[in-house]
Amino acid sequence: MSRPPEPDLIAIRTSVERIARLSDGLIRIGPWGLGLDGILSWVPGLGEVYSAGAAAFILGQGLRARVPVSTLLIAAALMGARTLITILPFAGPVVADIFTLHRWSARLIIRAIDQRLAGGAARPLWRTPAGSDIVAT
Repeated sequence: MSRPPEPDLIAIRTSVERIARLSDGLIRIGPWGLGLDGILSWVPGLGEVYSAGAAAFILGQGLRARVPVSTLLIAAALMGARTLITILPFAGPVVADIFTLHRWSARLIIRAIDQRLAGGAARPLWRTPAGSDIVAT
């Protein structure tokens, strides 16, 4: 199967970036951001519904862009943890406000799309203390 044409990849990238900003970056407070995800996490049930919907959208766009499965799995784990953490009374919404996991996941997917657009090799996601790279393939 061939990859989507470049304009489609750009549109997918833009939509993922937009949902990440809506979820976790409407209001910037120093290095932190607050968006619908953080605000709605304080409303029982509604926060989980929004979080799961935003996660499904981001992952669906990643699938459309043919992002590597390993990247999708990491993003899914991050956003799944985010959705489940709000089960904890009070601490859950606080954690959801601090850790902008939709934005982190979106960045992983955007990075993979950028690599496809550039036709480049995978760049490290992070470097381990031992000095070896962990790469999304």
